[in-house]
Amino acid sequence: MAEPWFDPAGFFLAERDGRLVGFHWTKTEHGLGEVYVVGVAPQEQGSGLGRALTAIGLRHLGEERGLDTVLLYVDADNPAALRVYERLGFTVHEVDLMYSGPSAGDGSPR
Repeated sequence: MAEPWFDPAGFFLAERDGRLVGFHWTKTEHGLGEVYVVGVAPQEQGSGLGRALTAIGLRHLGEERGLDTVLLYVDADNPAALRVYERLGFTVHEVDLMYSGPSAGDGSPR
């Protein structure tokens, strides 16, 4: 919350029966919107809550903040999140490789 980009209006919570079950924290910096973090309680996964929270955040960034570009970072080994984002219209812009295995032949890391 101490970061200059923090905006409490871009932090959305979902409750069910008085329990926190999900959130979406958006970020705006340098003229870009960002899906900063989306979290859904394990018992709510698959219910559509992640999609709904993401859509609320996107509406906030687009309609309320006037941003026409929104980015996000997601791990490729999170297929559920990838499906949500692809269905919302996101496309792959860039792939970052954090590490790789040994190269063929010599056993040394790349």
